[in-house]
Formats: sequence, C-alpha cells, structure tokens
Amino acid sequence: MKKGLVATACLLFLVFACSPDGDDGGLTGRACVMDGDTLMIGGTRRHTKCIEGQIVDLWGITAFGLDQLCPHPSGRMIRCGLYAAAQLQAKVKTHEIRCEEKASKFGGVLVAQCFVGDDDIGQYMVANGFAKANAAVTERYTGHEAQARAQRRGMWETGSR
Repeated sequence: MKKGLVATACLLFLVFACSPDGDDGGLTGRACVMDGDTLMIGGTRRHTKCIEGQIVDLWGITAFGLDQLCPHPSGRMIRCGLYAAAQLQAKVKTHEIRCEEKASKFGGVLVAQCFVGDDDIGQYMVANGFAKANAAVTERYTGHEAQARAQRRGMWETGSR
C-alpha cells in the first residue's frame, strides 16, 4: 500500500512538473523593434541594433521597406518604412509582448501572431495603414487594409502605394 502511494505521488509529481502550465509554446517578453514587421523578443537595443533575442516576423503582414519612399500630402517624399517602424515602437513601447508561433523560417526566425495584452499587433499595423495585409498567408487582415485605404489612414493618406 505504501509503495503504491509513493509510486502514485511520484507519477503525479512528474505529470505536474512536466506539464506546460498553460504555456502553448508561445514566446513572451519585451520587444525591440527591428523594422515595421519584425521584432526581437527578449533582446536589447545597443546603439541602433537589436541583439541577443529571438527574431519574430509578424504573421500575416508586410511592412513597407525601411528605405522605401512614399509621397506625403505636403508633396515631399517620406521614408514610410521608418515611419512604420516608429509606429510599431509606439505600440509595443515597454509592454510585455505575447507571441503565438505560426511557423519558422531559415535561421531560427519565428513567424508569429503577437499581442500587447489582447491587442493583435499585426491588425493594429494594417488597420492604421502602417503595413499591408499578406493575403498569401492569411485573409485575417485584408478587410482592415481595405478600410485603412478607404479612410486614407497612415501610408494610404495619399491614396497610392
């Protein structure tokens, strides 16, 4: 009887010790913004670079290239990729970011849907005109892009891209 109780206790200990405690394989931590659709979770910023963390491409979106120029209503050209990265930085600030892995890419880069609290970061970027929906990956954000274009939000302010 005593051996049975000890064996049961050991088995229960192993089950609870090895269970994921509700962790679904996601990634959490503070984010360092690399560009308008790429974060580094758990890394730090040194000078102008993010280092020592996990690179995460935001799932379902494509941001403007860092050096991409876009027309501004003032008639000047602006670096819309840098603007998109700045808007992503404003969204994530010093918040804890939670990412749910969707895929992985060469070099250990994760592709994930990421959140600040319950707010989907990809949806935020597309709905505000700072990124495009990647319909080849998911249709989730295409309606948000159409609405941002129609309402001329963010980089759609001039109506062209």
